[in-house]
Parts: sequence; structure tokens; C-alpha cells
Amino acid sequence: MKKVILSAALLIGCVAFANAQAAVRISTDDATVTQVASDDYKEVQLADLSQVVQAAVKEIAGETYDVKKVEFNAEKELTKVTFVGKEDKDAEKVVVLDKEGKEVKE
Repeated sequence: MKKVILSAALLIGCVAFANAQAAVRISTDDATVTQVASDDYKEVQLADLSQVVQAAVKEIAGETYDVKKVEFNAEKELTKVTFVGKEDKDAEKVVVLDKEGKEVKE
């Protein structure tokens, strides 16, 4: 009878260990997918962009927003601009512009 109980306990322990290993493997795979999905924007200065895009950024900012960050994707020729509110610093707005300064939905 002791052998049956010990065998059952050993079997349950092995099954629990195998399930724990599978859970660790799944969470590692999720982290890899997250890294692959990152975008290819590189931070640049507003002065480095074309005059057309600079004018569009200044027009969007107007009296309401300040430019917080400017990023450029050379492959897609898109500019991502993050604005922050002049009065309400928690208000953020992200706009993506093409090379002609027109807003693009990503």
C-alpha cells in the first residue's frame, strides 16, 4: 500500500513540474513577440526634417501644444510627433505625418 501511495505522489509531482516548465516557456515566447513588434522610429530634431513637415508640425502645435518628441522612420518616410499641452502637461497627442506633412493613420 505504501508503494502505491508513493507512486501516486511521485506521478503527481512529475505532472506538476511539467506544467510549471510549460508555463515558463509560454511566458518567454510572449516576451520575444513583444520585442519583434517594436517600430523603427529614430528620434531626430525638428530642424532635421523638411520645411513642409516643419510647417505642418508648427501648425498642429499652434497655441495649444508644445513639441515633446520627434521621431522619423526612414523606411516608411513617416514622422511621428508627440505633443504635450502647454497648460495641461498631462494632455498628450501623437501625430504621424508623411513626407508631404499630411497626417497619416497608422
